[in-house]
Amino acid sequence: MTPEFVRAQLLREHGRHEEAVSLLMGHLSRHPEDGQAFIEMALNRARIPGAKALALEDAKKASGLAPDDPFPLSLQARILTDLNREKEALPFAERAIAMDPEQPFFWNTKAIALCGLSRWREAEEAARQALALDSDDETASNLLSHTLRLQNKLDESEEETRRRLARDPENAFSFANAGWAALQRRQVKEAESHFREALRLDPEMDHARAGLKESYRARSAFYRLFLRWAFFMQRFSQKHQLLIIIGIIFGFRILRALAANVHPLLIIPLALVYYLFLFGTWLAGGLANFLLLKDPVARLSLDRGEKTEGLVVGLLFFGGLLALIGGVAASMIPIALIGGALLVAAIPSTMIFTNPSPKGRLIFSACALAILGLGGKVAAALAANPGQDIDDSGAGGAFSLALLLAVAVTWLGSVPSLRQAKPS
Repeated sequence: MTPEFVRAQLLREHGRHEEAVSLLMGHLSRHPEDGQAFIEMALNRARIPGAKALALEDAKKASGLAPDDPFPLSLQARILTDLNREKEALPFAERAIAMDPEQPFFWNTKAIALCGLSRWREAEEAARQALALDSDDETASNLLSHTLRLQNKLDESEEETRRRLARDPENAFSFANAGWAALQRRQVKEAESHFREALRLDPEMDHARAGLKESYRARSAFYRLFLRWAFFMQRFSQKHQLLIIIGIIFGFRILRALAANVHPLLIIPLALVYYLFLFGTWLAGGLANFLLLKDPVARLSLDRGEKTEGLVVGLLFFGGLLALIGGVAASMIPIALIGGALLVAAIPSTMIFTNPSPKGRLIFSACALAILGLGGKVAAALAANPGQDIDDSGAGGAFSLALLLAVAVTWLGSVPSLRQAKPS
């Protein structure tokens, strides 16, 4: 073990990863077959923004140089999870466990990969296995509390968090977990307190910062309803979530047919509920940010993009709602159509200002502007030809295209590359 290697380890422990990498490159130039040096290189590069892909290559080289060592396999799994490639990560984690099932680190790695796949029960079992091997393992304890909460086992989650805090009262992640559990119990003030304490201990913790924003947003009754729905849905896998949504969509269609038979105007409130159900997941954040803008304390937690999103989405949604209701009540169909266009344009607008994907921002901006333009064209055509339906007014094509864009936005919003920054 060279002096460069030893110093690189010390630098990593002090968070000076770029300097450690520089020393390790010098060490590897003279010892290119040193598997431990590649492990050290991977550990450092995994902490450097934009270097995770290189870290993965280092871990692979370490595995090739030491095929009987399970640690590089587990390290590959950790890095793949950081790169949002959990399906690839899980087999590496399981191979490491098969080679050495007595290492808590390997079980924690498996739990983390399973969390990324929303397989909460299996993740809980992996975290419990890590704790069985080391009851003081901080990561396993926090993972167990996290997975219990996501299965709505709030009492067990709280008990594990208390156990962790009794052993380590300065553990920021435990306070953040306690905050999320309180939020799930609809104890908003308690949640705020826990998140503030987590951020006091670790001002850079995104998990706690996101939770504090959610607790501020939960001051809104509308957003609390959304959170209850979100906490309910997160218990299920993506496949089961899709089945639930499809079932509710068919249920709404049946209710719509029944409402039309009772009174035609009943379709309007039902359509609004249907709209909020289908698009509430996207709209909730923007509308909550809009409501936070009038709170002098809570709005300080919003960044510039969130403030802009709140303003734009709020104006489109509430302006569209007023125009739609007013237009229908006054039998002014062009005004009602403008209101509908504003409501539909609010959906892609939620995916512009806080979207980390440049390509996504461009596409959703174009969709929002196109929907507004087409809606204006249809409304103008009907205003110029009163008493005619949309097809006779010559705006049928624009109306159909606007509806097609609205449907396309819902599908595009599910494309990860249009909603997420590219992992690096």
